This record gives sequence, structure tokens and C-alpha cells, in this order.
Amino acid sequence: MQWNEFDREVRELAKRIDYTPDMLIGIARGGVIPAVLLSKALKVKDFNILKMERVGEGRRITSDVIDVAGKKILLVEDTLETGRALKAGKEYLEERGAKVKTACLYTMPISEIAPDFSLREVPEVVQFPWQ
Repeated sequence: MQWNEFDREVRELAKRIDYTPDMLIGIARGGVIPAVLLSKALKVKDFNILKMERVGEGRRITSDVIDVAGKKILLVEDTLETGRALKAGKEYLEERGAKVKTACLYTMPISEIAPDFSLREVPEVVQFPWQ
């Protein structure tokens, strides 16, 4: 995938999002660039990054996010393979009092979670321009 195609895909995803978040949070690393572009498209200036690491089959949050209590969050990932990072991030933010919706460009059939907003299911991992 080239940058111009990636940009088109993000703009198409933005059109499908019928949610007005207070903040966008990108899951590091893959979700950061889509989240930045979505924040611009959705005109949401408040942005943050959620870092995590793989622990066995699970995920552990390794960064603290600013106070999200009572905020509407759009949590962004690039592609959901298992979806465990998105699931862990959503639970983490909800435990801190945020209302969380999720978005990603693509999902795979093995994903354990369905995002609130996405473009389509893909059979294999998409190679993004930054990879």
C-alpha cells in the first residue's frame, strides 16, 4: 500500500464514523498514524497514545493516559489480527471512566473483537507505507 491509497482509506473510514469523540487515542505502534489522520479528518484536537506490551496471550498497558474520566474516546488501531490489543485498551480506558468506541481500517477473520467502525475484513495482514 502506498501513502495516497492509505490516505484515501483513512478518509473513507472517517466518513463512516458517526461519533463525536472528545479525544482520539492511537494504540502504539500501528494505530498511531491512522489515529493522527483521523483526528484531523474528524477535527478532534485532543490526541494521545496508548502503549502496551504482549504478555503471553494477553496485553499489558505500559503507559499512563491522562485523565479520561467522563470523556468520549475513539480508540484506533490499524488492523485487528486477534484484536487483543484493542480489547485490552478499551477495557483499560473504560475502567478509568471513559466512554470508548473503537475504529480500525481492517479486521481479520480471527479477531476476537469487532470494532465499532472499520472498512472491511481482509484475509491477510496489510503492509502499510510506514512498515
